[in-house]
Amino acid sequence: MQDERLLEVAPEVLIRAILHRRERLAEMIPKQLNARKDEKETAEALARDAKQRRDLQKSELEAFSNQLKSLDEGTSEHQELLAQREQFIENAEKSEHEYLENELFRRRSDSRTKRLTMALNDCQRSIEYWELVLEQGFDHLLSDARRVKEGGASSYALARKKKTNGGAQHES
Repeated sequence: MQDERLLEVAPEVLIRAILHRRERLAEMIPKQLNARKDEKETAEALARDAKQRRDLQKSELEAFSNQLKSLDEGTSEHQELLAQREQFIENAEKSEHEYLENELFRRRSDSRTKRLTMALNDCQRSIEYWELVLEQGFDHLLSDARRVKEGGASSYALARKKKTNGGAQHES
């Protein structure tokens, strides 16, 4: 929307539009949040299982390596165990890779869930704020516009001036 056209809209209409948008978002987010929570639970279970398999592989490989050390080199049994050890190592690497993939999936799911939770909280706070503004009036929101219309400095200019003056005071 163009700036001029935006200024033509009555403040109450604009506030109601903002409120309506936030209410629609607040209705949609819980559905997405439930889906993400299910995804997160699945991801946690996959990561937990993969970690257990990885840890089991590591302990089996360690026990196997200890058994291998106790045998004389060059014997047929020693050669067989070396071949089996290579297979153990390959399986352990696969387990580690699988665990890392599942852990990454879990972290992403957790992050999405947290972002949605924060968005829902933000919507709820916003709804409360704009409902309060509608009840108590919105004159305080228009004070900056009135000051500029009367020839005063904009809020941006005031903030910049305050920052400049504040920075000069700190240097002294």
